[in-house]
Amino acid sequence: MTPPPVPRRRRVSRRTLTAGLAGVLGAAAAATSAPLPPTAYAGVVAPRAARSPVVSGAYTQVTVDGQRTGLGFEGAEHALVAYAAMHRVTGDAHQRTVFEALLEYVLARRPTHMGSLLGVQVLSDPYLRAHAQLMANVDRQAATLVQRFADDPDRLLRTGDIRTLAGNASFLTAYARHHADRGTAGGGSDSEGSPTASLVRAADPNDVDMVATALLDRLVDLQLTLPEAIDRFDNPRLVGGFPHLVEGPDGSMGAWDVRTWSPAMLSLDQYAGVRALSDGFGRYRRPAYERSAAAAARPLLSTTAIDPDLLYAGSPAGFPLDGAEFAFGEETGEMPYLLSYGWSPNAVADLGTALRAVLANRVTVPRSRPWAELYWRDEPPQAVLDRTRFHAGLAAKIAFTHRFVEATQLPVPPEFPWIDLERTTFPGTGDDDIRRGGWYDGSGRGAMSAVYSRIAVHGYVASGGADSAMLGRAGRWWDAMIVWE
Repeated sequence: MTPPPVPRRRRVSRRTLTAGLAGVLGAAAAATSAPLPPTAYAGVVAPRAARSPVVSGAYTQVTVDGQRTGLGFEGAEHALVAYAAMHRVTGDAHQRTVFEALLEYVLARRPTHMGSLLGVQVLSDPYLRAHAQLMANVDRQAATLVQRFADDPDRLLRTGDIRTLAGNASFLTAYARHHADRGTAGGGSDSEGSPTASLVRAADPNDVDMVATALLDRLVDLQLTLPEAIDRFDNPRLVGGFPHLVEGPDGSMGAWDVRTWSPAMLSLDQYAGVRALSDGFGRYRRPAYERSAAAAARPLLSTTAIDPDLLYAGSPAGFPLDGAEFAFGEETGEMPYLLSYGWSPNAVADLGTALRAVLANRVTVPRSRPWAELYWRDEPPQAVLDRTRFHAGLAAKIAFTHRFVEATQLPVPPEFPWIDLERTTFPGTGDDDIRRGGWYDGSGRGAMSAVYSRIAVHGYVASGGADSAMLGRAGRWWDAMIVWE
C-alpha cells in the first residue's frame, strides 16, 4: 500500500512542543475507557476460534514506507508476550485465541521455550500459570540456572550484559517468591485453584534463593559510585548506574565511549537493575539491596534539568535533547531523552515497570550523608527523603507513563508535538490501516518494530496500565503482524 505523505517539516519551539504534549496527555488523562464496538475488529486478519487458527509466523517490523518485514519466529516471540499482557487486562476472547495459537506455534518449534521476561510474566498471571507446559518450562528455566551456577558461577555472574544478569535475578526472585507463597517447591495450584502440577522437577528452593542472592550481590558490586563514574568513565551522570557488560571484576562499557552520555542512553539497562534490586529487597529484605535500588532509581526521578550541550548519540546522531522541561518533577536526576524528540513509548512504558518495582517493594532513600556522597549527585532533596512524599511521587510518575503510552498510540492528532520536527522520520500521524493502534519506535524513527511495541504493551500492563479499549486497539495492530496458515 502507499504510505501517507511525509509532512513538511516545521520548526517547533521548546515552549510549543512541551505545551502541546501537556495538552495531549491531559486529554488522555481525561478520557474514559469504553468497550470496543462490535465493528472494531472488522477486517482483522486473524481468524476466530471456530476456525482452529494455525500461526505460520509473525513480522518483526513495519518500515517507514509502510512495508511489513522480518516474517518468522522472532516476531511470534514478541507477539506471544504482547498478547499475554493485553489479555491479562482485557480478558478478550479473540486475544486469548490468538495467544493460544501463538503459544502452539512457539512450543512446536521450541518445546522448552522460556526466558526471564516471559517467566516473570507467567508467574504473575493465573491464566498463564494454568498452562502446564509453560509452568514446566518455568521450572526447567529455574533448574537450569541453578545448575549452571553450580557448575560454574561465572557463567551467570561474569558473562554477558547487565540486562541478562538482572533479568536472571528478577526471574529467580519471582520464582522463589511464587513457591514460598504457595508453600511448595513444585506444583500446587494457583489462586483460582487451577491445577499447575509441573511436568519438570523443580529446583530446590534453598538453591534458588542462594543463586538469586548471588546475582543480586553481583549487581550491588557492579553499581557505580560517584568516584567510579568519574574515574572510569569521566561522567558523574552515571553514578548509581551499571556497566553494560559484566565480564571481569568490575564490568565494562565495551567499545562505547560514554563520557558525554546521559543515563537515558543506558535506560533499559538501568530499568532492569532497578527492578531486580527492588524485587530482591522485597523478597530478601537485605538493606544493601534497598540502598542499591534507591541509588539506581536516582536517574529516573526527573527530567527537568539537563546539560544543554548533551546530545543523543543514537540515530539520527546529534539530535538535541530538547523538550526536557515537560517532566515528572524536580527531585533529581536526568532522563530527558525519553520525553524529548524521542517520543519513545517503549522506553517510557519500561520506565513505569522500574518505578512500580520501587513503589511496590517500599524502597526508600537512605538518610545518610556518607551514602549520598558515594551514590548521589549532590544530596537527595526532602521530596525524596520523605517516605510518604517519595512514594506518592512514584505513583504519580507511574500514572504519567500510562498517560504517555495512551497518548502516543497511533493515530495522533496532526498537531501532535514532534510529528513535524526536523531530523525525524515519522511518516505522518499513523491514521492508516498498517499503523493504526501501534506506536512509532521513537528516537526520531518512524518505523514500528515488534520488539519495541512488545516493550510498550508489556511495560504498560506490568506497571498497572488498565485501559482495555486502548489495548483492544493495540491488539488489532498486532493481529495484522501475524500470518496464518
